[in-house]
Amino acid sequence: MQVTNTTCTVCRRNCFISVEHDDHEVFAVYGNSCHRGKEAAIEEALAKEKKFLGEIRIIGEKELLPVRTEGMIPKEKFAEAEEFCKNFRIPKPIRIGDILVENFLNTGVHLIALKTVS
Repeated sequence: MQVTNTTCTVCRRNCFISVEHDDHEVFAVYGNSCHRGKEAAIEEALAKEKKFLGEIRIIGEKELLPVRTEGMIPKEKFAEAEEFCKNFRIPKPIRIGDILVENFLNTGVHLIALKTVS
């Protein structure tokens, strides 16, 4: 059995929800204030893939560039994705939607910019 913790963003309450589960079954859900939050937390806990969100450094800038994958990647790739983003540097200019890395971590999904930096 494992526990997945998440902050629910379905409504404005931003509940901290814990889901006790194995790969196929949910045993308990704690912390939700509404039914929609419970359902969202269960879906998050049992999903094998999701979109990766991260930040990378821009050469010559102090601010970080928010990035995400265009599609879903396996959750087990997230630690590798975070390490990649920590060490990756990109020069300006960057436009929102630019593909920064094609076939990110051999997942078949591109890593794209979420902000324009001139």
